[in-house]
Amino acid sequence: MLAGAALATYIHQPTLLAFSAVALHYLLDVLPHWEYDIITSRKAAAYKIAADIAMGLFVVFFALRRFGPAEQALILWGAFFSIMPDGFSAIYFFSHGKYLRRQMQFHIFWHALIIPMKTHPPLWFAVTTEIIVIAASLFLLLR
Repeated sequence: MLAGAALATYIHQPTLLAFSAVALHYLLDVLPHWEYDIITSRKAAAYKIAADIAMGLFVVFFALRRFGPAEQALILWGAFFSIMPDGFSAIYFFSHGKYLRRQMQFHIFWHALIIPMKTHPPLWFAVTTEIIVIAASLFLLLR
C-alpha cells in the first residue's frame, strides 16, 4: 500500500498509475517477505489482514496532509491498486478457490520466483526486506 502511494507521487496519470501500482505489487512479491497463514485459520488471518490494512491506511492518511486534493486522490488511487492483487487473492481463498483461479496462479508465480512455494525465508530476512520497502516507500512519499 505504501509503495503504491509513493508511486503516485511520480506517476500522475490515473490509468498508468493503476497499471503501474499493480505491476509494482507483483514485482515486490518477488522479494521474500512476511506472509500470513491463511490456511490454518481464516478468521485469525482476516483479523491480521484487517490490522495490516488499517496500519497502512493510517500511515497513508497521515502522509496525505502534506498534499493537495488532486495529489491526495492519486495517492489513494495508487495505494488501492497496489493492494488489489491481494484483495483478489483474499476472494480466492475465502471462496475456497471458486473464483479468480488464474489470478491466484499468476500471483503465486511471482511469489515463487526466489523462494519456492511452501518454503519460508528466515524470519529476520523477511522482516528486513519488509522494513527496507516500507522505509523506501515512506522516504519517497514524504520527501
